[in-house]
Amino acid sequence: MPISKDGKKAAVAELKKKLAEYPVVAVATLQNLPSRQYNLIKKKLRGQAEIIVARTTLLQRAIDEARPELKELAKQFSGSSALLFTKQNPFKLYQAIKANKSKTAAKAGQIAPIDLVVPAGETSLAPGPVLTELKQAGISARIVGPKVVIDKDSRVAKKGDVLTDVQAKVLAKLGVEPMEVGLNVLAAWEAGTVYLQAILDVDADSFKQQLILAHQQAVNLGVHAEIFNATTTPLIIAKAARAANALNALVEKAAQAQPTE
Repeated sequence: MPISKDGKKAAVAELKKKLAEYPVVAVATLQNLPSRQYNLIKKKLRGQAEIIVARTTLLQRAIDEARPELKELAKQFSGSSALLFTKQNPFKLYQAIKANKSKTAAKAGQIAPIDLVVPAGETSLAPGPVLTELKQAGISARIVGPKVVIDKDSRVAKKGDVLTDVQAKVLAKLGVEPMEVGLNVLAAWEAGTVYLQAILDVDADSFKQQLILAHQQAVNLGVHAEIFNATTTPLIIAKAARAANALNALVEKAAQAQPTE
């Protein structure tokens, strides 16, 4: 729907106001996002972030006029774009949005996000033409009594494959929902740094384990190198005590082994 000249001015003015108000700005795409899911996400983010959807030209104009330092962020505009404004950490914002994604069935022409494997076992499908569809999709299946049974784990598509109409229909009939629906945050800007999606998408549990391992390795190095601080000093003293006790035990053993005159 065409936007009037006054409407464009109002949209740019609102964007410039938000750009001046918030220290963290992110770019997201709404491609393939149904309006119902968008409204739910917007509701859940209330109090955490504000979302403004506008034409890319208007988003670009607002940045050029209000925050030219965000030009690197603006390079991430893609398709149906939106700007997100927040005062919280960009990584927390990304995780909050990621948590609000939901699974949905695949459509023909979409890209498989992972290897799509259908496990062996009974299905709820009744015998009929569906058996041919399953085989066309690369699924080994046969009829057992009143049900269709998948003989073995079957890979329908590899990660990165473009899904065909048959593959998409078969996956939907089997209840496989490989696609995620939600806001797709492409990048975020904070204090002069642009964080791309690959950096924002942190596995919190894995990161925690890496920090624990790094701490353990640092402490171990500090003890062996005898670097004294609040953490290593008690361990260095304990290590020295163990070494002294071991040496004392050897001396006593040697003394007991000496022949008496």
